[in-house]
Amino acid sequence: MRKKFPLSIYKKTLLNRLLKNYALILASLILVGMVSIGMNTYWQAMGRGKTTTQEAVDLLSRSINDKNLQGKTMLNGLTDNQDKINSLNRYMGSDISEYLNYTYDEQLKTGNYLFLPSQVKNFYTTYENIESIIMVLNNYEGYYLSTNENKGGMKAKGTPDLEDKFYLSYPMIHPVTLEVFGSFYVEFSKQDMLSSLMHLTTYDGLSAYIFSETGYQLLTYTEVTKQMDQELIQKRMKETSELPIQSLMEKNLLEHLETVGGFNILVTISKEKIMKAVLSDLRILMVGGGVLILILLYLLYRTFTKYSQQVDIIMDSMALVTQGDLNTRIDEKMTQFELKELSNGINTMLDNIEQYIADIYKLEIKQQDAHMRALQSQISPHFLYNTLEYIRMYALSEGSEELADVVYAFSTLLRNNTDQAKTTTLEKELSFCEKYVYLYQMRYPDRIAYHFEIDDALRGLVLPKFSIQPLIENYFVHGIDFSRNDNAISVKARVVGKRVEIMIRDNGKGISDQKLSIIQEKLKQQTIELHDSIGLQNVNERLRAYFSPTFLMQVVSNEPSGLTIILSFEKEQKNEL
Repeated sequence: MRKKFPLSIYKKTLLNRLLKNYALILASLILVGMVSIGMNTYWQAMGRGKTTTQEAVDLLSRSINDKNLQGKTMLNGLTDNQDKINSLNRYMGSDISEYLNYTYDEQLKTGNYLFLPSQVKNFYTTYENIESIIMVLNNYEGYYLSTNENKGGMKAKGTPDLEDKFYLSYPMIHPVTLEVFGSFYVEFSKQDMLSSLMHLTTYDGLSAYIFSETGYQLLTYTEVTKQMDQELIQKRMKETSELPIQSLMEKNLLEHLETVGGFNILVTISKEKIMKAVLSDLRILMVGGGVLILILLYLLYRTFTKYSQQVDIIMDSMALVTQGDLNTRIDEKMTQFELKELSNGINTMLDNIEQYIADIYKLEIKQQDAHMRALQSQISPHFLYNTLEYIRMYALSEGSEELADVVYAFSTLLRNNTDQAKTTTLEKELSFCEKYVYLYQMRYPDRIAYHFEIDDALRGLVLPKFSIQPLIENYFVHGIDFSRNDNAISVKARVVGKRVEIMIRDNGKGISDQKLSIIQEKLKQQTIELHDSIGLQNVNERLRAYFSPTFLMQVVSNEPSGLTIILSFEKEQKNEL
C-alpha cells in the first residue's frame, strides 16, 4: 500500500510560510530580470534584427533557387531530346495547322505527343507561381510568348519586353552538340516572396533587393521609404556593378549573399527603427513587471490550494487500480490543466487495457475456431479421396475398367486442385491437363481427339501450377463445337534454340479478327488488361512474373478455324513465387 502523507499543505501557517518564501523569490527574480532585460534588450533586439536579415536572405535564396530549379526543369522538359527540339523549330517555322499535322504524324511514328502549347499549359498547372514564358530561337524572327491569360502561347513579333518583371533567363543548349540555339525566359510572381517578407520581421524598416548576374534589379521590397539607400545602391550598381556594403552598414543591419546561380541578395534593417522599438518596449516593461508580481502572488496562492487536492484525487484512483480494480476512472472534472491531461491519459490507458484484454480473449476464441476448421478441411479431402478410390476399385472388381479410369482421372484432378504447392513440373502439369481433356472425351465420346507431346529434356521443368490448364479450359468453354465429330486439341512442348516453347493448338470456333488484334496488341504491353479473357490474363501475368521479361505469349488464328497459343521463355531465367 502507498503511504499517504498528511495534507499539512492546507494549513494556514505552512501556506503562509510557503507563500512568503516563494513571493520573495519571485519578486527578487522579477526585479533582477527587469534590470537585466533593460540592459540586454538593445543587444537582443540587434541580434533579432540580425537573425531577421539572415532569415530573409535564406528565404529569398531558397525562393530564388526553387524558381531557378523550376525554370531549368521546364527548359529541360522542352529540350532534353532531339524530338522536342524539332517540335520547337517546327512550331516557330510553320503555321498552327501544319504544326498540328506534324505533331499528329510524330505521335503515330514514335507514340509521343509533343504539342508545344499543351506542354507549356502543363507548366502552369505544375507551378502555380508562373506569370509568363518566353522563348527566343536564334534562327527565327520574333519569339514565343505564353501568359496566364493565354497559357497555350503564341508567336509574337519584335523583341520581348522584360522591364520591371521578375524574369529568370536560361540559354537553350542542344543536348548533343552543346550549341546554344536560343534563350528561355520565365516570369515568376513576386507575391510569394513579398508576402513572406511582410510576415518575417517585427520591426519596421526591412528592405530587400535582388539583382541578377548581369546587374538587372529583379526585386525591390521596402517597408519604409529609404530613398537615399535606394539611390546609393542604383548608382553604385551602374558605376561598378557592386553593392555599397560598407556605406549601408553604417545605418543598417545588413546581410548579403551571392548565390551559386550568380544572384545578389541584399537585406537591410534600419538601426534607428530598432532603437525606437526597444525604447517602446522598456517603457512597458516597468509597468508590466509590477503587475506581473501582483498577479503571480495571487495565482501562487490559488495554485497551492488546488494543486495538491487534484494530485490526491489522481493518486487515490491509481491506488485502487494497483489493487486490481480496473473499472476505476479519475473524475476529470475535478482536475485542471496538465493534471487534466494526465487524468485523461490515465483513463484512456485503462480503457485501452480493458479493450486489449477483451480483444485477446476474442482472438483466442477465433484461433480455436480456425484450428478446428483447419482440422475439418484436412479431414474432408481425405474422405473424398478414399471414397473415390473405393468406387474405382469396386468398378474394377465389376469389370468396368472405363468407369474406373474416369474415377481415377477425377480423383487425380481433385488431388491437384487441393494441393497447396505453388509450382509443379511440366510433365505433371500436362498429365493433369490430359486427364482434364480425358474427362471431356468420356462425356462426349467420339467427338473429341487430343494429343500431348513433350521433349524429354523438359519433363522436369518447374513452372507455376495451372499455367496451361486455364488455356485448355478456355477451349472447352468458348471454342469447342459439340455438334461436330472432329474436335481436336493438341499440346506440344519443345526446346527451340535457347528457349522453351509450349504450343496449345485447337480447331475450334476461334475469335474474330478484331478481338484477336486487340488481344495481340495488349499482350505487347507491360500492364495487361484482358477483361474478356481472364484465363489469358491470369496465365500471362503469372508466367511473366515467374520467368522474368523473357516470357512471351502469342495468340494466332488457325486455318480454317481455331486458335494457337504459344508460350515461350528462356529456360534458365525464372523468379521464385
